[in-house]
Amino acid sequence: MKVLLASHAIAAPVFAFFSAFFSVSSPAFADGATPLTHDELQQLMPGAQIEITYTDGSTTLWKDADDGSVEAVWTSGFTSSKHYSSPGTGSWKISDDGKYCSHVQWRKNVSDWCSQVVKGDDGEFVLAGHPDWKMKVSK
Repeated sequence: MKVLLASHAIAAPVFAFFSAFFSVSSPAFADGATPLTHDELQQLMPGAQIEITYTDGSTTLWKDADDGSVEAVWTSGFTSSKHYSSPGTGSWKISDDGKYCSHVQWRKNVSDWCSQVVKGDDGEFVLAGHPDWKMKVSK
């Protein structure tokens, strides 16, 4: 995936937040919602283009290649006239217990996480512990 990026540098504290945001271990899904199974994730994620929008307006875009590699870009959600972007590369997998996992090397940080995924009523997905973050998946 080729992505045009702004030539601005991004502050390290933003990546510290990004790397830490998947540390919540208990899912917070809508009543009656159940996480996708290992098999459902295995059908959905290979070759998928993913966009996660966070509560602060920042986004991460990436593509899950069939070979398990990832190319990503994180873009700030700052409302000022300056927006920051950062590229990343890494890998993705589905764990044996049915979690979607990502390992991305950013400019100054590494994010390494696994999370359950639930499909919302609106067709978007939610990551465990972060019901306000929207995850769009397309192929």
